[in-house]
Amino acid sequence: MELFCLIKYSSFLIYNLSVYLFVYYLNIYNSWEIYKDWWFNEIKNNEIYDYIVVGAGSAGSVLASRLSENGDKILLIEAGGMPPSLINIPIISPALQESIYDWRYITTSQTNACKGLINNQSIWPRGKVFGGTSRLNYMIYARGHPDDFKEWFPDFQEFSLEENEYVSINDLNWSTKLTESILKGVNEMGYTVQDINKERNTGFMKTKVFMKNGERWSSDRVLKQNKNNLFIINYANVDKVLFQLKKAIGVEFSKLGKTYKALATKGIILSAGAIGTPKILMLSGVGPKNHLDELKIDVVSDLPVGQNLMDHLITGLDLVILNSSQPVSIIDLLNPLSAYQYYFHKKGLWSFNGIDVIGTFHSSLQNNISAPPDLELMVMPIGISQDNGINWRKAMGISDKVFQEYFARLTYQNVVTLAPVLLHPKSLGEIKLQSKNPRDSPIINPNYLSNNEDVKTLIEGIQFVKKLLTTETMKQLGATLYRKPFPGCEEKIFDSKDYWECYIRHLTLTSYHPAGTSSMGSVVDKSFRVYNTTNLYVVDASVFPILPSGNINAAVIMLAEKAAQLFQQRQKNQLFGKCHVRNIFFLRSSNVF
Repeated sequence: MELFCLIKYSSFLIYNLSVYLFVYYLNIYNSWEIYKDWWFNEIKNNEIYDYIVVGAGSAGSVLASRLSENGDKILLIEAGGMPPSLINIPIISPALQESIYDWRYITTSQTNACKGLINNQSIWPRGKVFGGTSRLNYMIYARGHPDDFKEWFPDFQEFSLEENEYVSINDLNWSTKLTESILKGVNEMGYTVQDINKERNTGFMKTKVFMKNGERWSSDRVLKQNKNNLFIINYANVDKVLFQLKKAIGVEFSKLGKTYKALATKGIILSAGAIGTPKILMLSGVGPKNHLDELKIDVVSDLPVGQNLMDHLITGLDLVILNSSQPVSIIDLLNPLSAYQYYFHKKGLWSFNGIDVIGTFHSSLQNNISAPPDLELMVMPIGISQDNGINWRKAMGISDKVFQEYFARLTYQNVVTLAPVLLHPKSLGEIKLQSKNPRDSPIINPNYLSNNEDVKTLIEGIQFVKKLLTTETMKQLGATLYRKPFPGCEEKIFDSKDYWECYIRHLTLTSYHPAGTSSMGSVVDKSFRVYNTTNLYVVDASVFPILPSGNINAAVIMLAEKAAQLFQQRQKNQLFGKCHVRNIFFLRSSNVF
C-alpha cells in the first residue's frame, strides 16, 4: 500500500509538470502563429464579399464552407487561430480549458447555486480557436429527441450527420471495464441498451464521438476540404455590425490594435455562439432598448437579445467509490505504453474522450414517456479528485476549502463519476453588456436553480444513481455511495431530500451547453434572419428556443447545414426569378417581330 501511494504521488508530480509544460507550449505556439500572421497576412480595408460569417466554430466553419461551394465569395472571421495538431489527442480535453484557446468566461455569483465553487461562480469554457468549442468539448455525438425540434426545426432528421461527407462519427475504440458494468446494470433496472440517436431516442449506450482515425474531429476540418472562394481572417474580434438604416452592410473588426471594415452584399451571419453572438448584436444596437439606452448605444432593433439563456446542469462528481481497481488513473495516463499505442496505432487510453456511457431517461416526475426525457446520465471512469486537484477541479472552479474537505479524501481511493444531467431547465438566465467597450467580457447570469423544479429533477437523477448501485452488476464492482457530507450541508440528514437539495445547490456545474440567447421566434425568424433588419442572420446555438435532450454539438452542426441549404435555395430562387423575367422579355420581343 505504501509503495502504491508513493507511485501515485510521483505520478501527480509528473502530471503537474506535464500539464505546465503543455500549457507553456500552447502559449509559445500561439504567439508564434500570431507573429507569422502579422508578418505575412495583409488585410485590405473595406473589401467587399457576398457573405461575412463571424465565428469559425461548429456552425460557422460548416456554414462558410457550404456557402463557398455555391460560388459565393465568403469572408470568415475568427477571434482565435489554428491550433497545433497535438490538441487533436482526445484525452487532453481538460487541459485545454482555461488555456490560450479558451475565452475563459465566468458567470456572475449565483444566489441559488454553485455554492461549492469559488465566489459562487461557474466557469464557462468556450473555444477561442478554429473549430470553436468543438476543440474543447468531450466530442459526444447525441442528436436529441425529435420533439425537441418539432416546433422550430421539424426537418432536423433530414440533416443526419451519419451520412454527412464532412463529418466523422465513430464508436469509441477504447473504453474501461466500467462500460459493460453500467450497461448491464441499467439493463437490469429495465432500461434499454441501444443507440439513443435512433429508435426511441432514450436508453443507454457506449458513447459515440466526433472522431476520425483516433483523433478529435472538430468542425474546422471542413475548411481544409474546401477553400474555393473562402477567405479567412483570424485573430480578429468583430466589434459590431454596420448598418444603413436597418440593412446590415458589413462589420467592423479589430486585429492587432488596428480597426478595419469588411462589407457584404448578401448578408452578415453571426455564428459566434450563445455568448459571443448576443454580445455583438447588442454592441451593434440590436437588443433590449432599456439596456442599450443605459449604455448610450443607438438602437437599431428593440429585441430580447441575451434573454432565455439556458444550460444543461450536471452534478454528482466523485459520488461513487469502488472496492475494485480504478478503471483508469493518472498512472495509466502517463504510462509510456499509452503514448506508444496512440502514436503508432491511434488506439488506447489516449484516444478516449473520458466518458464511457451516456443515457437519457424520464424521471418519476414525468408521466408522459413519449415526451423528451428530462434527465441524462454521463458515466466517467475517474473523478476530479484523482489528479490531486492539479487541473480538473481548477477547470471547474471548485473552491480550495471544498476540495480539501471533500474531494481530497478520495485521492488515493478508487472513484468514478455517475453524473445526472438536467436536460430541460426551467431556470432561465440572461447575458448583458458590461459596457459599450467591445473588449469587456459580457455579464453572464445563468440564474441556475432559481426554479425549484430543477432541483427536484436533479434529486431524481441522484435517486437513479443510487438504484443503479443496488444492481448485482454494480455490487460485483463493490460500488457504494460516498457518504461524507458535502461542506455546507453537514447539518442536513445524509440521504434525505433536504441533504440532496443542499448538495445540488453547492455542486452545480455547467455541461458546457449554453444556448437560447437569440432565440428563434423572438430574435430571429425561421430563415435565421434577425427581426426588423435585412441581411443580418444568426446561425448557432443562440437561436435554440429550447435545449435538445442531449449534448448539443450535433444539433448545432445540423442547424448550420439547414441554414446553408436555405441560403443556397434563396439564391437559386433569385437567379430563377431573374431568368424568368428575362425570358418573358425576349419571348414578347420575338412575337413583336
